[in-house]
Amino acid sequence: MEPPTFRGKPSETHVVWRRSGAEETVPKRFDEQELRAWCSAHGFDFETDRRVDHDRAEEPRKQYRTVFAWADEESESFGLGDDEWEIETQETPRTFLELDARGEARLKTWTEEYVFDVEELWLDGRSFVFRAADLDSAKRLDAGKLTDPPE
Repeated sequence: MEPPTFRGKPSETHVVWRRSGAEETVPKRFDEQELRAWCSAHGFDFETDRRVDHDRAEEPRKQYRTVFAWADEESESFGLGDDEWEIETQETPRTFLELDARGEARLKTWTEEYVFDVEELWLDGRSFVFRAADLDSAKRLDAGKLTDPPE
């Protein structure tokens, strides 16, 4: 994905888009600052990383992740001789939306995980609204539903 250009965005709340009338070979545009500001305003964590996600590609790509909820830290203890050792795992995202450098996404909810190619993504209050390849219409994701586990 490329940063925004002087030609502007389809709306102020767009995060991912293609220039109007552009072919699929033209890179998508990405407004990282808009996504960061939205995360900050709604109390979500924002992370970037460069790694391989084998469901989306075999080469490392920059990842932009919005984390809605974290998994509880786990620890494991074991004895070695007279010593007792405890190993704590690092905190891991429990629910998140992750975009990679080509605009492909991984969505992890409380019960399911999806991988899709985002064509366009914009923000509406606490919701993500997106169009993706292989979807017939725009979909809305209420981020608030990803902060607390379902009953």
